[in-house]
Amino acid sequence: MDMLKKNLSKRKNLILTFVLCVIVSIPVFYYRITQPVDSDFGQHVVFAQEFLDKGTFEPGVAGHPVLQLMMIFLTKISGGAIGLYAGMLLLQIFVSGLNGALVYLWIGDLEGKSREIWRVIASVSVTLLAPFMILALKDGLFYFGYIGIANYHNPTVNLLKPAAILSVMLAEKALNHAANKKSLVFLSAAVIALSSGIKPNFVLVFLPALGIVFLYLLITKKAFDKWMLVLGFALPGLIILALQYSGVYGAKSSEAGIILAPFVVESAFSKHLLLKFLLSSLFVIQGLIVFRKELISDRLLFLGWLMFAIGIFQNYFLAETGRKTMHGNFRWSGQIALFLLVIIILRKAFDTFFTKERDYLIQKISFATTYFLQFAGGIAYYIYCLSSMHYR
Repeated sequence: MDMLKKNLSKRKNLILTFVLCVIVSIPVFYYRITQPVDSDFGQHVVFAQEFLDKGTFEPGVAGHPVLQLMMIFLTKISGGAIGLYAGMLLLQIFVSGLNGALVYLWIGDLEGKSREIWRVIASVSVTLLAPFMILALKDGLFYFGYIGIANYHNPTVNLLKPAAILSVMLAEKALNHAANKKSLVFLSAAVIALSSGIKPNFVLVFLPALGIVFLYLLITKKAFDKWMLVLGFALPGLIILALQYSGVYGAKSSEAGIILAPFVVESAFSKHLLLKFLLSSLFVIQGLIVFRKELISDRLLFLGWLMFAIGIFQNYFLAETGRKTMHGNFRWSGQIALFLLVIIILRKAFDTFFTKERDYLIQKISFATTYFLQFAGGIAYYIYCLSSMHYR
């Protein structure tokens, strides 16, 4: 009976987390989607409408059309009662709830009622986290120059987050178990395909990082599920990336390509890049200091930091040629990698501070301080995006 009550309580908390994230997200996304503000939402609605009119996507959209197809599906299944803008709003709100729910599940069980409350608070608050943008007092910029975490102007990076979280959750099983069910291999391949179809940036940071961990475990002769990593992640991910690259950059009519262009994009939008990077990474840097001895032995932590390093490289050093140079499409690599590393370290901190007998008072205070600073930044950015036509 006690176990049944415990499970019912946690199910209620999971639902509560989802509902709270939805409630928090409604005002900002309603404003950003329905009002004439500076955002990418309208552009994606246009892409979906063009498909409805012509039956085709332009090459740049055809490589990752999942968002548009979801919007079109909602319109069709509702008989037109849900328009494209309404569909966009519903998707963004639902995804916000889904992100919080997945984080809640991934943090795992914590003994004690008060600890369960902290699990809910962490799962909701992490969806609002942003850089500690104190420099906004000087340059008026809340987004440019930083590595964003919360995002209220781009729909695909928001839609990408739950697929990325689920992929890393599945990767953890492959890294820490010698064999997994075949169903998990198929699920991993499906989620990788879905994330690529939403936006390829997660796969661009995930696969190289996973490859490095794979080689490390192979060289050190550690047990892990090789076939799940190869068939569930690497093979489908590489195939889809190759098709996307060919479709976007391989066409004769395409003037775009990918080049090494250190700081060209970011420096065009903002100064103080090093300081803004540090202000974006306060929490994860704190995590690196505290868990430095486990950086490689903890396979998920190792994967998270590799993804972050690769994402930061792409963010600052890569760019597209032609008219897309200043679109900053490699920013999403840094953003999704930082978002995932925040969750990985948050989960590690909960596991360490709530389940171990040792006293971690100093570490708890330092983690709480850096997390609060970035949460404060998230609240400031939320208010800014709810009251301004800009997102910068």
